[in-house]
Amino acid sequence: MKSKNMEPSLKILLVSQSRKRLNALLDALAACPEGHHVVGRLDQAIDLPRWVDELAPDIVVMDTDSPSRDTLEQVCVTTQQSPRPIVMFTQDDRREAMQSAVQAGVTCYIADGLKAERVQSILQLAQAQFEQTNALRLELQRTRQELQEHKLVERAKLQLMKQLGLNEDAAYRQLRKEAMSRRLRLAEVARVLLKRG
Repeated sequence: MKSKNMEPSLKILLVSQSRKRLNALLDALAACPEGHHVVGRLDQAIDLPRWVDELAPDIVVMDTDSPSRDTLEQVCVTTQQSPRPIVMFTQDDRREAMQSAVQAGVTCYIADGLKAERVQSILQLAQAQFEQTNALRLELQRTRQELQEHKLVERAKLQLMKQLGLNEDAAYRQLRKEAMSRRLRLAEVARVLLKRG
C-alpha cells in the first residue's frame, strides 16, 4: 500500500531506438517506488501523435542519440494535438539541438545520460514544467479570445451607432439588452449583428 506522501504512478510511453538504453529506462522506472506503468514501447517516433492519442500516456519518455528533424516534427505535432510532458534523454549536448527540441515541445532535455536514481525527480520536474507552460498557454488563448470578442463588440457598437444614430453608451446598452433577452454572450450577439450587416 502506498503512503500518502508518495506521488501517483504515471502511465508512460517509451520511445527508444536502442534496446540497451530502453532496458535501462525500464529498469530505472521499475526502481521508482511509485510503480509507474509503461503503456507502450516504440523503437522510433513515427506516428507518435497517433500512439499518444491511442494510449493516452501521462508522459512520454524518449531516448535518442540526437533528436532528428523527423523526431522533432513528430514531437511538435504531438504537442499541438495532445499536449503532455515529454522527457528526452540524449547523447547530444549541443545548444542548438536542445533549443530545437524545446521549441518542438520537449519539456525536459537531459543530455548527461540516464541515471536511474534521477528518473523520478526528472519525471516530477517534467510534469511541473508542463503544467506551468500549459497554464500559460491556456491563459494566452483566453486572452486572445477576449481580445477578439472585444473587437467584435466594438465593431458592432460602431455599426449600431451608424445605423441607428446612437451614441456609444446607447449602442452598448442596445447590445447588452439583446444579449440578455436572447441569453447569449455579448460577443455572440455582436457576431450575428455584424453578419446581418
